Amino acid sequence: MQIWLENTDYETASTLPDYQALATQGILLNNTYAITHPSEPNYVAATGGSNFGIDNDDFYNIPANVSTIFDLLENKGLQWKAYQEDLPSVGYTGFKAHNGSYVRKHNPAIIYDSIGLNATRAANVVPATQLAIDIAAGTVPQWNFYTPNMTNDAHDTTAEFAGKWLTNFFNTTLSNKTFVDETLILITFDENDTYPKANRVWTLLMGAIPAASKNTTDGTFYTHYSSLSTVEQNWDLGNLGRGDANKTLANVYSFVASQIGYTNVAIANGSSVSYFNETIPGLMTNQSYNETHPSASASGSASASATGSTSGASGFTTSAVVVTVASAVVAALML
Repeated sequence: MQIWLENTDYETASTLPDYQALATQGILLNNTYAITHPSEPNYVAATGGSNFGIDNDDFYNIPANVSTIFDLLENKGLQWKAYQEDLPSVGYTGFKAHNGSYVRKHNPAIIYDSIGLNATRAANVVPATQLAIDIAAGTVPQWNFYTPNMTNDAHDTTAEFAGKWLTNFFNTTLSNKTFVDETLILITFDENDTYPKANRVWTLLMGAIPAASKNTTDGTFYTHYSSLSTVEQNWDLGNLGRGDANKTLANVYSFVASQIGYTNVAIANGSSVSYFNETIPGLMTNQSYNETHPSASASGSASASATGSTSGASGFTTSAVVVTVASAVVAALML
């Protein structure tokens, strides 16, 4: 289970009481990095192994022939869900709802046409209220992604507010001991708030971890691709052939790696690695339709249906490509 929060420097979160208290119950991954800026390309990268050239928070529809973690899971007979706070309806594809408390850019599954245009698969994208029902019924799928609304995730408030929400979330919705003991829970931020510096994000593993690992710190170098590679290696899913398969970017979470015999790549602090704060061009660059910019439609770059699906982008290609962070600025890792 992944729970994503918004736009906070590691140094900020690590000093706040609620995050410090949660860290005593888990493994703090204090050397973890987002992929780029702003928010949307990070959500996409954590499910597709690439940002696909997305460099803003606009309305995107990634072509249906682009493979994702959802394909790998289903190929192994594993189930998944995306729980979204304030989602107005199951499988909703619109840009935003509830006065902007729900936003499409934080819903990685629906951005892919292989999900958004497939009613059966889109049924796995549900309002967050469904989580408590699924926990009580013992029907939470093997892989799930939880997105708080724009208030609870710190986007429209503060990291302190989000920390208090997170504490309450664990004390209420996630209070089922059986569920927590059987579920590896990843809490992370999509990106840091200070763009010029290294894009380091506060990240914690909780739940199904060894008792001896609680209140410990893992300094292994990780990125958002590590959430993909850990799942792929744990369930023998194969990979997407993108950032998730790049061993220098996608180390498997160490306590999992040690149990499955996987060897991570040692990247010492101070090594020359990307700041992960640069724009990465690719397939979807300049291929968006943003509902907040009607001129995009007028210019012929895209058209949109009432449900928010887009089509007819000028010069659009459906050829899948592999995008790496090779174009990102390389500099000394600053912790």
